[in-house]
Amino acid sequence: MPPRKKQPAAGNTVSTKTKAMSRSPAEFFADNKSIAGFDNPGKSTFTAIREFIENSLDASEEARVLPDIHIQVDAIPKSIARPDLYGKNSPVKGSKQDALERALEEEAANFEDDDMDETADGEMIDDIASNAAPKPASKKSKSSGKSSLSGSNSKAQSYYRVTVRDNGLGMPHSEVPNMLARVLSGSKYGVQQARGRFGLGAKMALIWSKMTTAGELVAYTAQKGRANITFCKLDIDLHKNEPKVKLLEKLPNDGTTVSEILDRPFPPNWHGAEVSVMFEGNWVGTSGGMRSRPFVIKYLRNLAVITPYAQFTLHYNPLHGVKDKALRVLFQRRSEAMPPIPKVVKHHPLGVGLTKIEELVRQALEHDSACDLKKFLMRSFSFVTTKRALEIIDELGSKFSEELLLTKFTQPMQMHLQKILKKLDWPEPEGAALSPAGPYNLYLGIVKEFNPEMVVTQVESPRVFEGHAFIVEAAVSIGGKSLSQGINVIRFANRIPLIFETGSDLVSKTAQEIKWSTYKINPTTDKIGVFVSLVSTKVPFKGTGKEFISNDCMEIKEVVKNALQKCCVQLKNKIGKREREKSQRGRKAHLLQYVPTVAGSIFSVLKHVQEDIDDPSVGETAVHKRLRLDYGSTGATTAVAVVSNSAGKERLRETLRMVGDRELSQSMLETKLMKHVEQYDASEALEFMSQQGKKNADLRPDDLKIQRQRVNPECFQFTCHGLRITVPRSVCHPLSMPTEGVA
Repeated sequence: MPPRKKQPAAGNTVSTKTKAMSRSPAEFFADNKSIAGFDNPGKSTFTAIREFIENSLDASEEARVLPDIHIQVDAIPKSIARPDLYGKNSPVKGSKQDALERALEEEAANFEDDDMDETADGEMIDDIASNAAPKPASKKSKSSGKSSLSGSNSKAQSYYRVTVRDNGLGMPHSEVPNMLARVLSGSKYGVQQARGRFGLGAKMALIWSKMTTAGELVAYTAQKGRANITFCKLDIDLHKNEPKVKLLEKLPNDGTTVSEILDRPFPPNWHGAEVSVMFEGNWVGTSGGMRSRPFVIKYLRNLAVITPYAQFTLHYNPLHGVKDKALRVLFQRRSEAMPPIPKVVKHHPLGVGLTKIEELVRQALEHDSACDLKKFLMRSFSFVTTKRALEIIDELGSKFSEELLLTKFTQPMQMHLQKILKKLDWPEPEGAALSPAGPYNLYLGIVKEFNPEMVVTQVESPRVFEGHAFIVEAAVSIGGKSLSQGINVIRFANRIPLIFETGSDLVSKTAQEIKWSTYKINPTTDKIGVFVSLVSTKVPFKGTGKEFISNDCMEIKEVVKNALQKCCVQLKNKIGKREREKSQRGRKAHLLQYVPTVAGSIFSVLKHVQEDIDDPSVGETAVHKRLRLDYGSTGATTAVAVVSNSAGKERLRETLRMVGDRELSQSMLETKLMKHVEQYDASEALEFMSQQGKKNADLRPDDLKIQRQRVNPECFQFTCHGLRITVPRSVCHPLSMPTEGVA
């Protein structure tokens, strides 16, 4: 009898039959949170705040109202966030976990946080608001017996509620559940510039809340002119990718409705949205991952640069009884000029792939089941007129005709169409789909947040990369606060600050290639701010984090480098102008320094001449010879020459009489000399400003009348009581300055 085969244990059996399974988008992103920026509690806190703010900006700009956005972060007790673990009936109450919680709360209470507790107008300390990466949280000594606050392996858990309120467009009552709790549901899928495109922001925050606290999303929203405020509480069904509505009701919009989250009423006829979620996070270093507070503040400061027409307030409220510092930050509005809303345009023929053509065919058939090829080309692609559509059909070959129905437009035909579209010549994409901040807003934002000594801006014309239009705005600043010595790169993509992976970005590498010393800029000691904003219908991000643009995008890199070099040329001119003005101020100070000595020498000569005239033994000829000494040929042996005209003798007699009668003193000469120096300085300044195209500049003292005149480069001339006196420049040099009056 053959031996019996050993049967595998029931638990070890492997079925040879596999069954295909599908996953919803919500399940996919729940398992791949890092794609959306929800890597750990710290990064998730930052990403949730960022997504809510950007949604609020989009809603306000679409409503064409100046954004006013309030962000509030509240620390939540664990017993409230996770009553199943830390409530009164918790199975771990009194266990090691509870002891660890108390220890970590005590550690958080004693945590030395150097960040400021209350600020106004975005005033930050350097390690938070500077472009350099924020410093990691300090670790406690091992002797204290406490775990590190900033360590990524810490088992501490901290919970926060993030609430963002805006004054934007609001959401329709019936669409609120889908807009906030259905993944990949959004309104930004057209060909236009957009901050977000995948409909993940609020949904991922809700998924993170569900995974860490089994929490819900609470929202208030109202549209302009509506008499009601929509109030809802939502959960999400990950398997079905559908919202689970716990509460959806209408409240009066008459000023009596009070937010149960912020505990303050909504103003009458309010419009906008208030969204709130609670989740495990890391604000000051008491949980896993990075500390989100410095990154949030840095993000808001950079956002205030690119959107100076918006106002942001940030409030952080710690747990009651914990000595963590509360936070109040205000980034005030500086501009009221909002960029235009980007228009939705058709797809550029060079920017579509096979999958996009398949999608366009499907959308065309949904709109018109009898759509033919000619209509499809004209409706789906930009720059395709009737004539151009017929040319494309001719290029496709004899198997294609303008009456060909899209229902018979097979995939091989679609592949052939893509090949023909790539082959033909097309104009560059339209810039109407783009909405840059503009040089005015960029300049105001930089000045408001960084207060540099000088700043210049440059906006390049629209260009194209892989069939998508893009515009580069650049600015370079020198000096200012919150910037470290060297090159500080601040990047924006579609008016969103890019905070992470700065060193890998195209802008950072391009800034390092600029020869700064050529433009009178020291890249080591000067505080250089490099601001580059890229807007495009499709930003070519590298990696899943979407935080940087690869350096191999040569078309974009060329435009960025050209814009930065133009900024540097402007800065070079400004630096040269500043040096000339500094030299002019130094020359003026040098002249004023020797005014008393020169006045004393002139008065001494006049006094000696007056005495000689009174002396009968000295003739008039000798007196005039003394006054008309040739100082140029005798090595500046005298300091004064009197220039006379037909009435010179009478003026001379009157001046000498005033000296003899003590009506003209040395102090009066000093005053005349100082006034002449001021007049000469203002005259040169006016000439310089007129050369710069600023003809209306008034640099004159109130009581000084400037008359343009030829200036002798070898001497100064001024008039004292009708007597014109000439002083050689050599007199003002310390080596030539006489120590006594001229005899």
